[in-house]
Amino acid sequence: MAVRSAAVVVERACKFYGRQDKPDFKPVLTDLDMVVDRGIIYGLLGPSGCGKTTLLSCIVGRRKLDSGNIYVLGGRPGEKGSGVPGPRVGYMPQDIALVGEFTVRDAIYYFGRIYGMKMEKMVERFEFLSTLLDLPSGGRLIKTLSGGQQRRVSLAAALVHEPELLILDEPTVGLDPVLRERIWDFLTECARGGASVIITTHYIDETKQAHKIGLLRDGQLLAEDSPDDLLRKFDCDTLEDAFLKLALRQHEMPRRRSTLTSSPDVIPNSVTTVDNRYHSREDFPTITSSTDVLTKKEKSPKDSKRLSKSRYKAVFIKSIQQFSRHPGGLIFSILFPIIQVVAFFSAVGHDPRDLHLAVVNEEAASSPFGLDICRNSSLQTVTQNLEEDTCDLYMLSCWFLDEMEKKKLFVSSYNSSVEAKQAVATGKLYGAIHFSHNFSQALGKRVAEGDVDDDIVEDSSVAVWLDMTNHQISNFIKTQLHKTYESFTRRVMQACGRPENLVQIPVHFQKPVYGKSEPQIVSFMAPGILITIIFFLSAVVTSTLMITDRLEGVWERSAVAGVKPREMLNVHITLQSVIILLQTVEMMALAFAGYGIPSEGSKLVCGVLLFMQGICGMCYGFLLSVYCPSHTISFFVATGSFYPMILLCGILWPLEGMSKTLKYIALTLPFTIPSKSLRDIMEKGASITEPSVYYGFLTTLAWIVITLALIYLRLKLKKT
Repeated sequence: MAVRSAAVVVERACKFYGRQDKPDFKPVLTDLDMVVDRGIIYGLLGPSGCGKTTLLSCIVGRRKLDSGNIYVLGGRPGEKGSGVPGPRVGYMPQDIALVGEFTVRDAIYYFGRIYGMKMEKMVERFEFLSTLLDLPSGGRLIKTLSGGQQRRVSLAAALVHEPELLILDEPTVGLDPVLRERIWDFLTECARGGASVIITTHYIDETKQAHKIGLLRDGQLLAEDSPDDLLRKFDCDTLEDAFLKLALRQHEMPRRRSTLTSSPDVIPNSVTTVDNRYHSREDFPTITSSTDVLTKKEKSPKDSKRLSKSRYKAVFIKSIQQFSRHPGGLIFSILFPIIQVVAFFSAVGHDPRDLHLAVVNEEAASSPFGLDICRNSSLQTVTQNLEEDTCDLYMLSCWFLDEMEKKKLFVSSYNSSVEAKQAVATGKLYGAIHFSHNFSQALGKRVAEGDVDDDIVEDSSVAVWLDMTNHQISNFIKTQLHKTYESFTRRVMQACGRPENLVQIPVHFQKPVYGKSEPQIVSFMAPGILITIIFFLSAVVTSTLMITDRLEGVWERSAVAGVKPREMLNVHITLQSVIILLQTVEMMALAFAGYGIPSEGSKLVCGVLLFMQGICGMCYGFLLSVYCPSHTISFFVATGSFYPMILLCGILWPLEGMSKTLKYIALTLPFTIPSKSLRDIMEKGASITEPSVYYGFLTTLAWIVITLALIYLRLKLKKT
């Protein structure tokens, strides 16, 4: 390459935002233009926080300038015709930016695949770089390496494809001096071969081998020249002394921050005009006249398609390796749905067991045998008098207690109502029941005569006191006592030869239109539970993986290498869809085959709706990963949104019990209407053509579209 062709040009008066931890930090490159010629090593020196990393992120197109221009390989970063992003640039960020689940070999091969390298070439380069950089064994995982070893692997990933422009952010930090010298010798050989190298460091003296040095402090480019010329101009023995003189002058002279085009006037004229050829882009004809000199010809569609396939392959293999080597992720994605479904069906919907009630049976206590009379199998409680067409009733309380135990309500005998209620008050028992001393006689008289005194009505009634603080238990006991009364009266009427319904409650429930006569809560809750499980599992897995890649810098480094966001997203969507499909099959198999949940409608339609809810959850996870800066915030938002959705979706309490406004809010949630749709399919046999079903599909699609639109809007605003 001719020396007149510059690999990178950063024009004067360019301003860019600095580190995120210092929002007021706005480095400024004043009068000097930063020019990196072809075939040279450019050392960008400066203390920590001066803006070196920020400037490099602008050069590789990961941050935007407020003003000024940057040209990389003849084009603006990110624009058509530029070498960034793409295989022409090798980028090593300050952070490691490698997948922890990668092996050393995987990390090198990942970037090799992105650049479209053939396997033979990758193997060759891996062996060469392993020797050059003294890399650990190729089978060791990145997360098990020391910091210095990880940096060497990161450097190897930037060198694997022999780029024409190398951008290295402090590659030698923490390295052995001998290895550091070897790296500099290698970079010198690369420059002789025509490559350009930009390297940042705060080890000033190690850049003596650089062809040109840029001294950066507080966001200002103080000087740009060769090491020897800088030493000569400032009459210093070391570059550190020269930098110190420039820093003192900058500190002593007032800086004019308000105007970008003005010079700080702290640098002597002899320094600010070190190279008149490249003082500005207007004076650099090979850039201003045409970019053809700097930019290679555009790749053919065939080459672009080949590189796109290589990138897809690289990202796909990366995702598989990253997922398969993370035991927690495997357990969470594959086994957790099974655990949750089993936990739900095992814990919810079963009748309460071992419910003991305090019973005060004055009728049995007043008999000659006491309470033991109810245990007498030969006890005759009903005697039918055919001549007078009457029945003599005796110790019917024993029959009532017998029917109670058939309904899983067990008896604990007490002597008085006061003692029984005290046992309930102390939490020993769930309720208390009282039978009067003439219960059977009063009940018979009440049935036979109808119009009786109040004391007969009271003596023929069963008094019940319950602990109503436990809503489910108390309602279950109420239901069971009503059933006990029904079976008890039928038994008595049959013994007397009277119609069974004579003393029944005058409300008769016919065969249900849908469902069973004695529905179980599990059948009602199961559709909503299945939907919430697959929704939030997909959301958590997606947000976690995406935020991890972003925080580790893998996504950003891959983007500089040429991986497009849609390629990364497409691969993730494909793999996550396979996992969601597997989760759908798992849960349906457990629900329908394992626990026998009835499904009157199409199981295929049920599966499609569950799968779409998983996709909806995945999109919600993407949304969290885009808007949340960290795992902590993502988990807070996910957890904070999970409980309102569960409470308002109608699973725990019907929508009809909510206020009108809250009901409308609940209907807009992602799985309120779909839960009802799935329930109608399973219990009513509704088809997809019925409004109650396709409304659930439409709601799911609407949420997918809305979340994708919000993601696109966020990415677009972030880009601008």
